[in-house]
Amino acid sequence: MMSSTITLCFLLLSSGVLHVYGSCVGRCNDPLDNTKPCQCNSHCVQYNDCCDDYHDVCGQGSLSSLADTLWNLDVNRLVADTDYVINYQGQVNENNKYDNAPLPFFTSLNENKVDSITSYVQFKSLLDNYESTIGQAEDLTSQEWGEIDAFLDTVMASGVMQEAFKYLHENGHVPNDAAQFREKLKEMWFNLYPRSSGGVIESSGFEHVLVGEHRSTVSGFHNWLQFFLQEDAGRLDYQGFVKTGEPRIVGSQFDWVGYWKSLGSFFLGTSPEFDMSLYSVCAIMHPNAVCSFHMNGSDVRIQTWDIGHKTGLQIASAYPIL
Repeated sequence: MMSSTITLCFLLLSSGVLHVYGSCVGRCNDPLDNTKPCQCNSHCVQYNDCCDDYHDVCGQGSLSSLADTLWNLDVNRLVADTDYVINYQGQVNENNKYDNAPLPFFTSLNENKVDSITSYVQFKSLLDNYESTIGQAEDLTSQEWGEIDAFLDTVMASGVMQEAFKYLHENGHVPNDAAQFREKLKEMWFNLYPRSSGGVIESSGFEHVLVGEHRSTVSGFHNWLQFFLQEDAGRLDYQGFVKTGEPRIVGSQFDWVGYWKSLGSFFLGTSPEFDMSLYSVCAIMHPNAVCSFHMNGSDVRIQTWDIGHKTGLQIASAYPIL
């Protein structure tokens, strides 16, 4: 994960609920608290002392409302302990490289169900289109672009992406043009770019976030199905969990084809269209920043990054913060 240029000070309450100082995460409708630099109740609008993320986290038509809607619309999400079973095993410190999990992370997965859902099948077809070594030039064949277009068509037709598109349009972030929005998603996620200014064409948002890359260590790799597939193929060794969160978020430590990841976070069981929809909304609304909201009863924060040396918005990274 990239280092944030924004310093956040965290207060961990005795209840175990994480509150972000200067943010409305976990504070919606709290009474006036003069020890805080900003407020998160309906009076803050009148007194002009709302936290910067008040409208996103707590307001009507907020990101929280959208996130709950997206969660409920994710009809292709797999069911924990029914469609898949995981084994957390030992907890590890992200700064220490040791294996505290002798068994795989995934005990089982209903692969028949996965292979019966179009978006999963198309997602899997994209995973071998990329060269994971950062710094090695890449290109995509016409067949691979065809696979991307088929996947994008499926994602665009999904309820979660349709709702995300509607929300972004209604809040003035994109025009009411589905074809134009599809091209924006293609640019954000699939058009190749250099990860460093003047470097070779080597990466894309999809490759970094959902497939994974490596140089001296693993970079990106924030998708549960890719994790399962690589572990099942014997290419990934799960070493233990660093942190967990809700709804169904894990931060894991692992070795992938000889490269180490100290903390890789991802949602568990969510569909590819859900991940792309949620990350796209956050990237468009809050590029290079933390996107905070309430979803399915839990406070969630998503960090997104843009490739700054390239014109327009391209996903450099996107992941849930734990």
